[in-house]
Parts: sequence; structure tokens; C-alpha cells
Amino acid sequence: MYNFWHTNFRALWKNKLHSSVNLLGLTLGIVSTLVIVLTIHFELSFDRYHADADRIYRIVTEKQEHGQVGFTAGITYPLPEAIRNDFPELAGVTMVDANETPPVFGIVDRNGSKKLFKETKVAYADPDYFSMFTYQWIEGNPADALTREKTVVLTQSEARKLFGDAPALNQVISCNNKFDLTVSGIVQDPPLNTDLPFTVFISNRLGADKHGWDNWGSTSASLNCYVKLPEHVSQPDLEQRMKTWHMKYFSGDAKETGESRFYFLQRLRDVHFDTRFQNFNNRTVSSAKLLTLSLIGFLLFATACINFINLNTVLIISRAKEAGVRKVLGGVRKDIVLQFLGETFLITVLATVVCAGVIDLVLASLSPVLGFKLRFEPFTDPVTGLFLLGVPFVITLAAGLYPAMALAAYKPVDALKSKLTGNAGQRLSLRRTLIGVQLVISQTLVIATIIIARQLDYFANQPMGLDTSAVIEFEIPEREKINLRDLMGRLDAIPGVESSTMSNTGATSGNKWSGDFDAVVDGRKVTAETGVKFIAPDFLKTYRLKLVAGKDLASSDSVTGFIVNEAFARAMGVSAQDAVGMPVSMWGRNAMISGVIEDYHSESLHQVIAPLIMMTGIDVSYIGAVKLQTADVKAAMQGVEKVWKQTFPNYVFEYTFLDDTIRQFYDAERKTSRLISIFSVVAILIGSIGLLGLVSFMAARRTKEVGIRKTLGASVGSIMALFSKEFMYLIGIAFLIAAPVSYYFMKQWLANFAYRIEPGVFPYLAGVFVIMTVVLVTVGIVAFRAASANPIKSLRDE
Repeated sequence: MYNFWHTNFRALWKNKLHSSVNLLGLTLGIVSTLVIVLTIHFELSFDRYHADADRIYRIVTEKQEHGQVGFTAGITYPLPEAIRNDFPELAGVTMVDANETPPVFGIVDRNGSKKLFKETKVAYADPDYFSMFTYQWIEGNPADALTREKTVVLTQSEARKLFGDAPALNQVISCNNKFDLTVSGIVQDPPLNTDLPFTVFISNRLGADKHGWDNWGSTSASLNCYVKLPEHVSQPDLEQRMKTWHMKYFSGDAKETGESRFYFLQRLRDVHFDTRFQNFNNRTVSSAKLLTLSLIGFLLFATACINFINLNTVLIISRAKEAGVRKVLGGVRKDIVLQFLGETFLITVLATVVCAGVIDLVLASLSPVLGFKLRFEPFTDPVTGLFLLGVPFVITLAAGLYPAMALAAYKPVDALKSKLTGNAGQRLSLRRTLIGVQLVISQTLVIATIIIARQLDYFANQPMGLDTSAVIEFEIPEREKINLRDLMGRLDAIPGVESSTMSNTGATSGNKWSGDFDAVVDGRKVTAETGVKFIAPDFLKTYRLKLVAGKDLASSDSVTGFIVNEAFARAMGVSAQDAVGMPVSMWGRNAMISGVIEDYHSESLHQVIAPLIMMTGIDVSYIGAVKLQTADVKAAMQGVEKVWKQTFPNYVFEYTFLDDTIRQFYDAERKTSRLISIFSVVAILIGSIGLLGLVSFMAARRTKEVGIRKTLGASVGSIMALFSKEFMYLIGIAFLIAAPVSYYFMKQWLANFAYRIEPGVFPYLAGVFVIMTVVLVTVGIVAFRAASANPIKSLRDE
């Protein structure tokens, strides 16, 4: 056995350059595949660590209104209590409310000074929360940690942030300077693979109507209800009972609302993958995306195996005599095959070891692209361990068996006489086919990268219909305690501020308020869904929204009229001009349309421009906005911050530029683009290495032909063209396959956007050009070396 492995190592060391190139190609393939395996494994593991995860479900809703079907995970505030009362057999019911504006915690340190912390991962939770979901408790009792009013449970990192090394249990925290919370428990931080990423859990016994929506008609998207089914109750059984159960809570005019809703159960393990619904991570991963990642991983792994086969075609020629000598000395075919497979296994193990050595660095550099930090834990994670153990065996059989069989198939006489023709032509055809497969993979990824980049460029340059430059937005806490008009006046007085305004959600946001409006047009009743914005004076001025008909709202706290967009007028079935003066009823407010604004994107370009209605409501303002003059933005910002801190001394001032807010809409697409770009580069690199092997093989087979051509006067350029010509055919054939494949998949991806580009011919031509350039450079290097060789050496025989 020692001699077997010692011989293998000597063979690899003897061909150091060949082995190094092989090692590089395999390492690239293994690292890329491992990254994808870890990513898919991470995504599939979300919230599976909870005990009884298979029995935990989230109540979700299907809405059928105005001929449209919609889905939401949001519920009404009375629903959890009704579920408890009407389905007492359930093993657990808990409500999770993350809809509160991020609170500011205040603590007094040892020196007597007060410190403020703005918390973003906060949940108001029912007492049953910790009996349903699995947490590792450090201090406190999960059975009663949230049973008392104004108690809070902190994660270990949150407790350390607030109190340092001091004990946190039973400490008092000021919340929004309104009330105090007593720390009733400390738990370990939740893992990354959860859609319940909270670090602060506040007792939900602060009043179910704290948002003013304590009725069955209003739904909050960030209010979720989870139930745990007993072992004897199945999901279909409970869903069947829930079909009409809720109708007893709707009466009179509200019955229509109840009849349009259908409650059903969503498994906890599906929360991360069902793109119809939101979750508390604001990130879902479709099964199509995971399938695409799996396919890319398989293709990169296959490309690495193809490389190995193509690179070892050169080795067959140089080692044919060795195989012939072995056979003459009594070696059998099986021994030669095992010897070559042993070498393959050894270099694959080396590639796997190198992969294990660099993977942490690779994962750290990829974390901004992925949006999370993957962990490489081969000794504790069975998937990673099995991958590392299995890869050498799989590659050895998939990539090493064919070259080993080919080398062992030569007859000793032919090998010793350097007559290696045999069925080399068939083998060359196979290698060309394998290179063609690599070209298809590379072209498909390059085309996809270009199309995604163009769509992102379209997002960046598509007019939103409003002025986003030099506009900042910030949250408004304690709006009920201050004079908001006075605040706007002080902001307007700051040098460098053009105007200021306030609203419930800002001009464009992923946070959408919506409801149904009623209107009578030409004697017929019109009812449709519309987005709703409560605005303060100068809203249109601050965001530079254009009136196409009518006038702006009067500066008054009373309902003097409505501003609607053109889509709203179209929903009514009238023109913008005709809509002015028409009466509309919205959420109990009755007024006439005073003005119509030009359509603008109040959401991302994923959605079409929907009807939108604006009404006066400075008292419902959660977001403030300031339009800055560009002459001295820094000084104006300092003035805004000073006024804000004077108004809200107990809160932390944070703001975002509107441009950045809009850019964040497309973070997922940007990450996808960068990830596909990285895999495209890897595929091209691996393909170039394999191409190098094939061209080297061709050059070795045609050494004498090249010598004769040079003797007869052929130039270096003509010989390089001879080598390159057939690869142009391969590129063309690969393009005929890659073009429709990439077109199909990118059409599916572009369908996710209401506003999208048409791919056109440019991405496909550009993809061909990129691959053609890479191929010509790679082939040219080897072809130039062969064409520049001395023809005397080429024609010499033995």
C-alpha cells in the first residue's frame, strides 16, 4: 500500500505543472460547489430547530376582493383571543406584534448618566410565545417571564449591550420615556436561520388596542398569530373548521369583508419559502431560486470534472509508454486503471484540503453578497462533513475513470512505438463535446449576468415621478405630545431647507396603507382598493409631485378634499380632469377630489402603479421629510438634527436619504447579480483551464503536421488560425443552445417585475463576444507556442 501511494505522489510531483493546473481547476470547482451547498443547506434549515416545529403553524389569509386574489400573513388584533376561545383543543396560541415604531430604551449607568439605545428587533409577545418556540434560557423562567405587564426578555447580546458585564435580570429599562420595563429573563441569541430574529421581547399586555385597530376589519401586516396543533388534530381538519368560523364576528355591512377572507394554516417550515407572504426577516427564498442555485452548483461541479478529463488527455500521450512498459512487465489493465485512479484520488484530496483551508476566507468575502455569514463547521454539521468526505470519491469516479480506462486501453506495442492513433479521433470528439458543454454553461451565465445588470440599470435610471435628490426622511416619535405644525415651521426656518412635510409612510415605501374607496360615477357605484397617504402641508412641494388637474389641499386639519393620482381616476372610469370635484368616501371621510397628481411610483418597480388617495392628517404622521438645498447640505443637516433633538431629547436621531431608500428596494436583485457574476467568472476560469488541456492535446497530436506546414512556408498566424477555427464552430453551437436556455430562465426572472426591460439581442451578442475573447486568448497562447516551435524538432522521430 505504501508503494502504491508513494508511486502516485511521485507521478504527481514529476508532472508538477500539470498537477498544479489540475489542482487549481478542481479547487475552484469544489469551493464554488461547497458555497452553494452551504447556502442551500442554510436556507432549508430555517426554524427547523424548534421542538415540535412540525406541529407549529402560522395563520394566514387569502383575500378575494374586486376580482383579485391577495395573500397576507397579517391578522386582526381580536383574532388570537378568538382562536383561543373557539378552539380550546389547540396546544398553544401566541401573537407576535412587530408593528410598533422601533422603541428607544434608556438606562442609567453606574455613573448616573442616561444612555439611549434604539431597538429594531423588538417583538410584543404573548406569554405562550416561549412555550411554543425553543430558546435556551440563561436566567428567568419561561413559564411566567411575559405573564406580567411591562416585563421584557432580552437575548444575551442585547443584555450585554445595555448593561455590559453587570447582571441584567430585574433591571429596569425606560421605554420611549413613557413607561418602565423590568427584565424578567435572559435567553441565548437566536441562530441566524430563523424568521423570528428578535432580540427584545416585551409583554404584550400593554393593551391590544395600542394601535387603535382593535376590530376585525383592520389588518396589520406585522401582526402574526402562531398555533401549535395537538397530535390528534391535523392541518386539513382545522382548516376545514376555520372556513366559516370567523363569520360570527362580522355583522351588517362588515359581512362582505368577512366573506372575502379565508383563513388557512402555513407550516412554520414554509414561512421562509412562501413568497406570497412576508415574514419578520423581510426575506423569503422561492423554491425556484433554490433550484436554480442547485443547478448552478451541479454545473460548476460538472465543469470541474470535465476539466480534469480534458487536462488528462495530454497526460495520456506522455504516459502511454509508461503504461506499455507496465504491461510488458506483467501489469494488467486493472492495475493501470487503479494506479491512475489513485493519482486522481490523491489530487482530489489535495484540492479538498485546499478548499477546507480557504473556504472561511471565501465565505467572509461573500457575506456582503449573500446578506448573511455562512459557517463552515465540518465536524458538527453532517452535510458539510459528508460533502468533504464524498467529493474525492465522486470526482475520482466521475472525472478520473475515463482517462484511466483510456490510458490502460493502449496496446503495449503501439504505446512503445508512439503509435497512439487508435480511436483517438473518437476521444477527441468526446472532449470537444465536453468543452462544448462548458461553453454552454459559461455563455448562459454570462448572458444572465448581463441581463440582470441591465435590469438593475433600468431600476436606477427609471424616472420615479418625484424628486428624490437631497430629500431626507426620518421617524417622528411621540407625535401625540408635540405640535407637529410648529416642528415643521422650525424646520422650514433652517437655512438650506427648501421645505418640509410629514406623512404616514413617506412618498415611496414598502410600508403600504390601503383600503376600499366608494364613489358614484354616472349613477353607478364604484368600489376599488387604493393606497392611502395621510399628508401634511407642502407634501406635493417637498417631493415635487406634479398636479395634472385641480389644486393642492388647503392647509387645514379638517378634511377639505382628496388628492388622487391618475390611476385612481382610471379606477373610477373617468379622466383626470373629470375626476376633480367628484365626491369620494374613504374610511368614513367624505369629500370631493380637489386635485389629481401625475402617476408616480409610491412602491418599488416590482409593482404596477396602483390607485392612491391622499388626505390631510398631520396627526397620523410617522415620517417627516425635508427637501435640502444642494448648496450646503452638511450645514442644513446639522440644523435639522439640532431641531429634532430639541424636540425629541429622549430619542436617537436617524435619517435616510430618499435615494438610498429607493435603492434598498432592489438589494435582493443586486445580490443576485453579484452572485451570478462571481459564478460566471469561476465558470469561465474553469472552462479556460479545460480548454487549455484540449488545445494542448491537439497541439501534441498535430506536432508533425505543424512542422510540415511551417516547412512549406505557413506563417505563425495561419497556424494559430488553424487551431482557433474549430473552436469558433464550438462557440457557435454552444450559443445555439445557451441562447434559448438563458432566454427562458431570464424571462421567468424578469416576470417578477411590473416594469422591466426587453432583453433584446445585445446581451446575447455580448455573451458570445466575451466567451469568444476568452477562447481566442486561451487557444492563442498554446497555438502560438506550437507554431513558434522549431520544425526540425517537430519532425524528429524517436
